[in-house]
This record gives sequence, C-alpha cells and structure tokens, in this order.
Amino acid sequence: MNLRLVICLLAVLFLAAAPACAPQVDTDSEAYRLDLVRELKTFAAGFGFTETRNFKSYTPGFTAYDYYFYTPLTTLPYSLGDPLLEFGTGTADNITFERSRYDVFFYAIQAIAGVDTPVTGSLMKAPLERFIYVILHEDWHEQIDLPITIEEPSGEVVSYAAAMLFSRQKYGEGSAVYKTLEAELDRKLRESQVYAAYYDRLAGLYADFRAGKLSEADTLKAKAGLLDSMAGELQGISGAAPELNNAFIAFQMTYLRHLPLMQRVHTGAGRDLARTLDIFRGMPGQGVAVDSLETIKSLEKEITGYLRASLP
Repeated sequence: MNLRLVICLLAVLFLAAAPACAPQVDTDSEAYRLDLVRELKTFAAGFGFTETRNFKSYTPGFTAYDYYFYTPLTTLPYSLGDPLLEFGTGTADNITFERSRYDVFFYAIQAIAGVDTPVTGSLMKAPLERFIYVILHEDWHEQIDLPITIEEPSGEVVSYAAAMLFSRQKYGEGSAVYKTLEAELDRKLRESQVYAAYYDRLAGLYADFRAGKLSEADTLKAKAGLLDSMAGELQGISGAAPELNNAFIAFQMTYLRHLPLMQRVHTGAGRDLARTLDIFRGMPGQGVAVDSLETIKSLEKEITGYLRASLP
C-alpha cells in the first residue's frame, strides 16, 4: 500500500471520528430567543397544549411586571389568594412602607399568563434554562383553571419536566441547560421541606401571640431566631440565603406547599410527561369560582385527594 493511500485512509477515518464542526450559535441573541419561543410552543402543542396569546411580541422597553406583597409582622398568610397577603404594583424605589409594621417582598416578574404577556426585557436577558422554563410555565397556566395554589406547583412540575425533555432533545442530556434545570428542580423540592417545617413553626408562634401567651417583643425575637435558622438551612441547600419574612414565605408556599405531592405524581407516572399531563388535566374543580380562602382550601383538599388516589 503506497504512502498516499495510507494518508488518505487515515484522513477519512479521522473525519469520521471527529465531531461535526457546527457553527457557534448565540443562544442569548434576540433572534435565537424569539425563534425558540415558536419552537417551544410547537413542542408543547405536541403534548396537547392549546395556543395562547403569551409571548406573541417582544417589548424590550418593558422590563418586568413590578409587584410588591406585604403583611403585618406577626401575620403569616396561607399563600397568594389569602386576603392577608396584600399586594400592589411598584418597586422599592417608589413604594414606601413602615417596616416597623409590615413585612414586604418586592418581585420583578418576568411574565404573567392571561394578559397577553410579551417577551419582556428581563425575560429576554434571562439564562437560557430560565427562558425555556418560563415560556412553558406561563403557557401551562392557560391549560387549566384552578386555584393558584394548585396551578403553581403543577406548573412547576410540568414546566421542569417539559423543559428537561425539550433540552435533552435539543441540547443533550449532558448540556449545562439540562443539568441546571435538573438541579433547580431538586433544589426546590429540598427547599419545600424547609419552608413547610418553618411555616408551621411560625404559624404556631403567631397563634401563641394572638392567644396572649407571648408579648409582641418576645414574639418578634422568637421570629428572628426562627428566620435565622431557616435561612441557614436554605443556604445549606442552595448556597445562598434569601431575605426571609412573612410575605416572602407565604408567597413561596404558593409554589412549594403541594410541590412534593405533584412531583410524586409525575414520578408515579414513570416520569412520562404525557401521562402526568393527563392526570393534572383531570384535577377536579376546573373553573370553580374562588372567592375566599375557605374555597381554596376546600378545593385543595379535593384535588390532593384525587392526586393521591392516582399514585401507584
């Protein structure tokens, strides 16, 4: 065999073994992200998602929906939907509160379902995994009509499961996008246990205060100790401690109270997204008017019973 033939054969073998040199794609570019919205909607439609008006436009000048949530220092609301967790629109720069009377939580929301939300400036600049998650999460809200305390945790499970499936197919299971989504869901599940435990302890503390067993000063001192301990446990999970107060904890419980059960349903369905969606779409109470916290809790009891009955 002559040398030229050997060199040619080696070149062919090298090219066959080498990965294809695909051009670099700027996944942060506006064009890429807007194409990705359409791709995600097509992907979701394959699982029966109906079309929504969400993300039909891009408004770079509109950064986010700025909201604030507040409640008295010794009051722990149930969740969003509880009248004790009041809210308004504004930022810390233009809203002033008596911090000696209220716990306040400011939140710049990247997207809100049901209001023809555009791709906002903050969403466009979000990490790729966050962008994918938000598109799927907000579109899920318009597939069901249930109390927000059910829609949010089911939306967490659906959007993470769908985002991971989409990312596995598009970027690979070893990609940073997929691994980050997987780690985020695991973190939220672990954090949900901490929030649930400290929610009960804080609720008990405030009940003692209302019963006259503790002074306000002693209650606030005990509260500070509980929040410090809670922050330490959360930091041990995520590496960072959020600024904890009653308003923030009540807001988080909207997402986390039923998250472990929702995830157990998905796991029980073999992590099959289509099967999980069928179960979630079958949750009772669709379209029932929610006019009080009592109605929310009553529907939650019925829905969680249905979900537990679906477990293998």
